[in-house]
Amino acid sequence: MWSFVRSVSLASLVATTVTAELSFKASIQQEGQDVDASALDFVRIPALQHGKHASRLHRNHAKTEERDTISYSSNWCGASQHTTPADSITNAIGYFTVPDLTLRPGIPAPQFAAAWVGIDGAECNTTLLQAGVTTVVNSNGGQSSSAWWEWYPEAAFNIDGLKVKPGDWVSVNITARDETSGIVVITNSEQGTSVTMEINNGPKLCRRDVEWIVEDFYQAGEQVELAHFSDLWFVDSGATTDRGKSIGFDGATMVHLQDSDGSVLCTAEPYDNSNVVIVSHP
Repeated sequence: MWSFVRSVSLASLVATTVTAELSFKASIQQEGQDVDASALDFVRIPALQHGKHASRLHRNHAKTEERDTISYSSNWCGASQHTTPADSITNAIGYFTVPDLTLRPGIPAPQFAAAWVGIDGAECNTTLLQAGVTTVVNSNGGQSSSAWWEWYPEAAFNIDGLKVKPGDWVSVNITARDETSGIVVITNSEQGTSVTMEINNGPKLCRRDVEWIVEDFYQAGEQVELAHFSDLWFVDSGATTDRGKSIGFDGATMVHLQDSDGSVLCTAEPYDNSNVVIVSHP
């Protein structure tokens, strides 16, 4: 079991949280300036709340040596890009809106949607460093949203102190300093508020994959009900590699979400190399 410790001996600008192996230091900024972090808290949630493995991503292979441009998944919808072992991913960024939901008719409430940016988790299915936002809509149509980060399979945390609401523009910027350490920055652009996590001793990354995803995630071992959501754009988004190569949506796999009955509930379509739209279907 993980132990959860919050240090009270550090300066008020910094909050530090430690688990059995993975550790991170967090700070909060307002309009680029450090502010008091005493209200910043991290609520541990079970791993695999948001991330899934590549084995859950079903690809149709026309030629084994080529990556597909379209694939189908039971829980992911968005774009998945890939690089080679010789040129590892060092940074991934996405700028998108917090999911704005309405109830899908005939489906019990609550209903959910999560949007996130991540490194690994597709072809490299042993680990995933990701961060994003989740919205839930209740039976009366009321919505609430939260920001979170996860380094699968070690730990996942909701971020109390970073307020988000449906429709807010947020950005996620993830830097892999090496295979086991990284920096995650989540910014609510509407408020000018950012939270930065400097993370160490994470599970070893492959740094082969990068994703921009809307997800119908799993909770307590069960897949949640996916809500209908307004079109969600990832804009000005991309990744970079060790050798300085810029990676965008050109040539990326567009992942469509398909339920167990074969109905397509969500599709992704690139607009250009730095913009992709995620569309919810009835």
